[in-house]
Amino acid sequence: MKIFSLGLDQLTINDIRQAGYTVVMQTALPDPQQTAGHMLIAASGQAEVSELRGLREKYPDTIILFFYMEHGVRGYHGIHLTCEELGVHFLPPRSTSSAIIEKIRMILKEDGDERSNVVGVLGSGPGIGCTSMAGLLAGRIAAAGRRVILLGMNVYDPGYDRKTAISLDRLRPKLTGNRLHDEDFDQLIVQDGYRYLPGNFDYLSAQDYQENEMEYLLDRASDNADIVIADLGSVPESAAWYTGMRKSALRLLVTHPKHEHRLESLMDLAGHMDLTPQDFKLILNRSGLEETVSPKSMALRFGTEIFLNIPYYPQVSGNLPLGKKELVQADEKVRVLLSVFGFEPEIKKKGIFL
Repeated sequence: MKIFSLGLDQLTINDIRQAGYTVVMQTALPDPQQTAGHMLIAASGQAEVSELRGLREKYPDTIILFFYMEHGVRGYHGIHLTCEELGVHFLPPRSTSSAIIEKIRMILKEDGDERSNVVGVLGSGPGIGCTSMAGLLAGRIAAAGRRVILLGMNVYDPGYDRKTAISLDRLRPKLTGNRLHDEDFDQLIVQDGYRYLPGNFDYLSAQDYQENEMEYLLDRASDNADIVIADLGSVPESAAWYTGMRKSALRLLVTHPKHEHRLESLMDLAGHMDLTPQDFKLILNRSGLEETVSPKSMALRFGTEIFLNIPYYPQVSGNLPLGKKELVQADEKVRVLLSVFGFEPEIKKKGIFL
């Protein structure tokens, strides 16, 4: 199958070709007879939103993939809806070349050979406990004998109380130049058995991060750990949040039963990234505090499952003071998580790890 490209840059086209596809660059819309039975990727700016209906009518026998390139999570919901009505596949604004390749594979029902070891932790609102939950999981996975890196990818909150010698913003020049080395990960903060990169302390640069930089960070971290935990925070309007959501093999959504309406908006946003509620597991934090709906009812409504149910801890900063029951529950979930990623957790018997 050929892929006719209108409006994609040369670097993206090169990446698609390296993935094994034949790409034909176009400076104008091709003849419909040429594209019949093939795929046409049209980027906004070359093919306008107002022309989508005419595009579908002009190419009835062509797979059309529309790449809407105007940045921002707001404003493209209606465009995605139009694409769905017309049978046109949709790519959101922040899509990198690897995201486009994944989309092509999905459309053609091909299995990609890329396996991710990234666990994304995101929240339904600021202060819900993303960093605490990410740290809890990282510590328990490290206790099970695995190399773990926790990345602070919430560009609006560093997730750390003290200024550090290494952080997301301090690594920015190396991310921009693709110059991260294994030694850089050895310099991360070591706590509870895992290595931790605090997030962004420079608030003015929050919107400056690019998707390819965050993708590069995740790929290099994955090379240096068995499991990477990405603390994505609760604000979707960033390249780090978008890239972390897309690159994660498992997505854990920290929420509270009172955030039911926020979950609805988040699931709607996830739909524009080809994610469904089944792609998320819920962590109920502060559960039992003036609940308006039960955790089970909440999970059933959205078609998700509960990964962890954490009691309410008032005025907690840093590590959660979990009781024995919650720790046993967390360790059991970690055991299952490691099995999913192909790791057999170490078992301690009579003081000896087997």
